[in-house]
Formats: sequence, structure tokens, C-alpha cells
Amino acid sequence: MSVDSDRLADMFVDLGEARAAHLVSISVERLEELMASLDLAAAQVRPGDCVDLAGQIRAVGDSLGLLSLSLAARGVSRAVQSGDPVAVAATMARLRRLAMRSFRIAAELQHRSG
Repeated sequence: MSVDSDRLADMFVDLGEARAAHLVSISVERLEELMASLDLAAAQVRPGDCVDLAGQIRAVGDSLGLLSLSLAARGVSRAVQSGDPVAVAATMARLRRLAMRSFRIAAELQHRSG
């Protein structure tokens, strides 16, 4: 999992530990919601929604410095736009794995901050 630790550290310095931890918590909850919505949109073969949701996941990942998650979301978007169901399945699986790692990293950060 590639993380922009400088971006994350800057957020904690700028906002303070408690506020930054709260922001991470809210962002992770949003990521969980977006992932569930993306899974549903993919299952229902709604490509426009998939591209939109992948873009939102990418934006949240970028804001938290979760570079791998952001890149995986971009991969999903490109796969959906290509119309290749195998590529969509593969990139979705990668995004799910990286999202789970992101959730664990966020939980660890929250645990460390109190």
C-alpha cells in the first residue's frame, strides 16, 4: 500500500491530532459507503455510476494520501469505460483489497491517536 506519509503528517500538523483523526474516521466511513455503492453499481452494470463512484473514491484516497487506493480507483474507471468485464472484475478486486488495507491503516492511526 503506497501512502503519501507527508500528506498525512501535514494533515495531523495542520489540524491537530484529534481533528485529523476524526477527519480520517469520517473519510474511512465515506470510503466504505462508496465501496458498497460501487459494488452495487458494478453488479447492476451501471457504468456511468461506476465511473462517478470510482472518481469519488479516488478523490477521498487523494485527500488522505492513499496513493495506491487512488490509482486502483482510476483503474476501475478505465476498465469500466473500456467495457471489458474481465478488466472490471480484476480492477474491482484490486480496489477492494486496497480499500481493506486502507481501512486497517486508518484504524491503526485512530488507535495511536487515542
